[in-house]
Amino acid sequence: MKKSEKGFTLVELLVVIAILGILMVALVPNILGAITKSQMQTMAKQGADIVNAINIEVKKSLWPRAEAAAGGSDSEEDIYTKAYTSSTEYFKDLFDIENQTSGEHDPFIDVKIECLWGNGVDKASPGQLTRDNVAWTILAGAKEVSLGGVPVLVTRNADTAQFPVSGQNDMSSKKDKINLEKFSTPFGKKGCIVVTKDGAALSLPARECRLCDIYDKAPSVNIPTSAKLKYIEP
Repeated sequence: MKKSEKGFTLVELLVVIAILGILMVALVPNILGAITKSQMQTMAKQGADIVNAINIEVKKSLWPRAEAAAGGSDSEEDIYTKAYTSSTEYFKDLFDIENQTSGEHDPFIDVKIECLWGNGVDKASPGQLTRDNVAWTILAGAKEVSLGGVPVLVTRNADTAQFPVSGQNDMSSKKDKINLEKFSTPFGKKGCIVVTKDGAALSLPARECRLCDIYDKAPSVNIPTSAKLKYIEP
């Protein structure tokens, strides 16, 4: 007597495929969200490392200037006297990229160069650093800002033109959403990283990228009208 072999019917296969499709729709966004959150936390740590290392220098401020120092500059101390037009040029000096592949390499801070890129921002080749390798916009003139809650380092996808740079501003009521399309990387519309002058790193999803969220711990920002501050992009 022959044994009958029964497989899945077409209807059963379609039901299984439909169930798998539903599971994928439900799970994929959560998985991608977890990945993005992890990437943002990593970059937040990198940004905090940069800011804290810059803050350690007390003899001479390593923060980029908004205006060049009077009296010109010394070739060995340009970083203390020069006004930078891009964060790329500033980071070139800060990390001594020119001498990176030589025995004379002497960066100003003890931080890994990898802190400059991440999540879609290209890794730089040794001895080189271009705009494509820098994930950050930095505040020039931050030496003059005493308030710790002022953002000094921001992922380049966020439009820092919306951040106050002069005068006293009550930010607690500012619900303005930050434009997250200045650059498509590192996080595009998904969120941004903000590091304040005191080294606090905020990893903000898109829904929290409002001025009142960014200045949450320092809602009343007292920046003197005489201060010369500007955010310099890569």
